[in-house]
Amino acid sequence: MIYHIDGNSFYASCERVFRPDLYKSPIAVLSNNDGIIVALNAECKALGYKRGDVFFKVKRDMEKQGVKVFSSNYTLYSDMSARMNLIYNRYTPDVEFYSIDESFLYFPDWTNADYTKIAHEIKQTVTRKTGIPVSVGIAPNKTLAKMCNKLAKKRGGVCNWQLLNHDEELSNYAVADIWGIGHSKADFLKKHGITTALQLKHYPQDKAMKNLTVTGWRTVQELNGKVEIEKIEPKARQAVMVSRSFQEPVYDIEDLITALADYTQEAVQRIRAEQLSCKYVSVYLMTNAYAQGDQYFNQLSAELPDPSDYLPDITATANELLKRIYRPNYKYRKVMIGLTGLENNTPPQLDLFNTVCNRAKQNAPLMQAFDQLNNRYGRGTIKLGCALTGKKPEDEETALSWELRREYLSPRYTTYIKDIPTAH
Repeated sequence: MIYHIDGNSFYASCERVFRPDLYKSPIAVLSNNDGIIVALNAECKALGYKRGDVFFKVKRDMEKQGVKVFSSNYTLYSDMSARMNLIYNRYTPDVEFYSIDESFLYFPDWTNADYTKIAHEIKQTVTRKTGIPVSVGIAPNKTLAKMCNKLAKKRGGVCNWQLLNHDEELSNYAVADIWGIGHSKADFLKKHGITTALQLKHYPQDKAMKNLTVTGWRTVQELNGKVEIEKIEPKARQAVMVSRSFQEPVYDIEDLITALADYTQEAVQRIRAEQLSCKYVSVYLMTNAYAQGDQYFNQLSAELPDPSDYLPDITATANELLKRIYRPNYKYRKVMIGLTGLENNTPPQLDLFNTVCNRAKQNAPLMQAFDQLNNRYGRGTIKLGCALTGKKPEDEETALSWELRREYLSPRYTTYIKDIPTAH
């Protein structure tokens, strides 16, 4: 049996956990650089707002209606997600992390198990331990579990497919809401008179394969109770790319180096977390293609002497590439680091004549301590000196020009020691 568990209005719920004064208040969460609305709770939706709304166009109306706005606090959301998944693992070791707010839990097909009772217990435990409300859908396959999860949001938070009238539920479920049926497939099916899940269930399999591709065919099979969409096993990364758009144009090479060093540290942390090393380093530099003025884009790559996960060497290579492609007097909008040629970080035999490779391996304990400090006290607690070379703002509250615009950022309550709430 498969459980699909979804955090209700997850981003907004994370913001409200540490703000009990916002109980029942409309909440909206913005994208990078506070551009558009990416998440909102039910109270905010009831006011007519939706995902994708451009923030500056609705900002004044939101202020009048008392909507509480937050910049995306991914550090907080990621940590809350990890806490939820730790709870899931108490009930079953077979957990598939699907997205930051969704997971699939796989249970054996027990004969006398009360799956609904287990789901309610998980739901209550997650809410009690984390403060995040969740919905649970229970079904024999992933498509039906996703469907039951959506039904659960209006039925007390838990919905078990085994306890439903299948055809009745499918007849009232819009085909456009089925997991795996996108807008184009929904439009195609509508033209052929298929608007409900029940009608799609009886869609001929040969036509499903021809008109809906393999993905659509699997969906039809799962609506008929079969298991066609297997658990997704994690695959080794092929590349890691890190970049963000600057909140303001950047001109100086020092500021670009500071930003690139910060992004490189994040990229290396990702590959180290998966015990990988990279062979190639690429740096991309670009202006804003939609802004007035001269445009410039360039990219340069370099091959490391040996696969490495040693931050100082990778950062030095990236900085050298940036200096080679940098041109003065341009309004730069983005710099990006790419690590490719990833492979398992197996300890190699030290080379008597390769001092670069030897230094990286010998300093592995140093990098482990580096990662542990940042994981424990928050990202950026410790960093390389070249990440501090750019111009500093006059006060600590002012953002650097290359940082994301996050005017409504909440504290990192669970990962940054200075942001831990104080009880009075």
